[in-house]
Amino acid sequence: MWCDVTQDRKALEAVISQQARLAVVDEAQLGRLSREPEFASLAVVGDVGLPQLLRIGSRPDLPEFATAISAGLHALSAREVEQWRARWLPAAYPAAAVSLGTWRVLAVLATLLALLLAGVVLWLRRQQRQYERRLVRAREAIAQTQAREAALRLTQFSIDQSTVGILWVNWDSHIRYANRAAENMLGYAPGVLENQPLAELEPTLSMDRWLDLWRRARAGEETPVFETHCRSAVGEWVPVDVALSFLRYDDEEYLVVFLTDITERRRAQAQLRDLSAHLESVREEEKARIAREVHDELGQVLTVLKLEVSMCELAYAGLDAGLQERLDSMKRLLVQLFQQVRDVATALRPPILDAGLLSAIEWQARRFEARTQIPCLVQAPEQVPAISDAMATGLFRILQEALTNVMRHAQAHSVEVSLSFEQGGLQLLVSDDGRGFDVAQPRPNSFGLVGMRERVMMLGGRLELSSTLGEGATLVVWVPMKEGQG
Repeated sequence: MWCDVTQDRKALEAVISQQARLAVVDEAQLGRLSREPEFASLAVVGDVGLPQLLRIGSRPDLPEFATAISAGLHALSAREVEQWRARWLPAAYPAAAVSLGTWRVLAVLATLLALLLAGVVLWLRRQQRQYERRLVRAREAIAQTQAREAALRLTQFSIDQSTVGILWVNWDSHIRYANRAAENMLGYAPGVLENQPLAELEPTLSMDRWLDLWRRARAGEETPVFETHCRSAVGEWVPVDVALSFLRYDDEEYLVVFLTDITERRRAQAQLRDLSAHLESVREEEKARIAREVHDELGQVLTVLKLEVSMCELAYAGLDAGLQERLDSMKRLLVQLFQQVRDVATALRPPILDAGLLSAIEWQARRFEARTQIPCLVQAPEQVPAISDAMATGLFRILQEALTNVMRHAQAHSVEVSLSFEQGGLQLLVSDDGRGFDVAQPRPNSFGLVGMRERVMMLGGRLELSSTLGEGATLVVWVPMKEGQG
């Protein structure tokens, strides 16, 4: 009895339950199912064709059929075996619908994979562009850094090669940096000035004054350029101009001190003062000579002329009344001419200077009072040390110019003049109670003040002018006494 069973397990179960005597199963399925205890009692009784193509099994208690089945199967033709195989062992190929679904799944997977690859490619390209931009920015940053380093090196070179001494000083007045010009100017070896207090170079610069300069520079206030002396490495004093500038660098604050050696300028100024003093001395001598000539020679001529007029008056005045009037007019003109000659001679060289500086000051004060009707009080010691003619003339000319300014501009009610011996020199003070003026305001046409400063400079002294609006002005001149004077 034959029965068609599509599953190998059911075929073998039919043999065990004696519903069938033989079962044709696939070798691979039989090998897998024979390992189960349920089918361990079954035995293979023959193969159909090649063993891997068709195998027929029977119950082990009926071995007599094995030979018959095997002989029968081998007696079958190849076509019949193929029919049996096609009937009991259909090809386990997927159906067309399953194959199409599989291909669709594969197509979806391929699409997803393509999209994933495209996304990866896009992400990689985006990363590449970002890396390229970062690389460009890095190159630009490197180029900028190199440019800044080059500029810094150039600046450092410029600072080192500068002819002006440059010091970077911290708030505690300790030097943090000194360029070569500063080291050469003061005679120090490279690096010696670093961490040295600024007071080692300028002992008169106190800490209070330094902190005041620091505060003013840090606040942006204008700091004046001033002259001072710095001590060199060998103990000599070097005259310098000092300028200050505030600097912030790398979160640090410094006060940059610029030092300019003014030794040559001082020497040139000294030579210029000597030359000016010499020229002034020559000019004063020339004025004195002209004054003497005007007073003596022109005075003699006028005296003779006056005598001649008097002789004419005695001889001919009685003959003509009109002639007497003309002679009187001529005598009056001669008197005026005599006075003008004396004024010119006095202006060129006051004869009172020959009597000493005190007498000249007193004479000038009385003359000022006579011309302006302004009281002028003179305070001076009874005796003044002997001074040079140049110093006496210079102080007298300064007094003349000061009183002239008072007369022209001050509108004062009183003037005070004093002469005293102070700090090894002579001090001349002129003060008034006039309207005063602003000392800080530029006065480009004040040639009188310029002339006074020049005279004081030639004498090696100093001049101080102070004034307040509505409270008058005070002029103080001090000149040193040279060796051999006093």
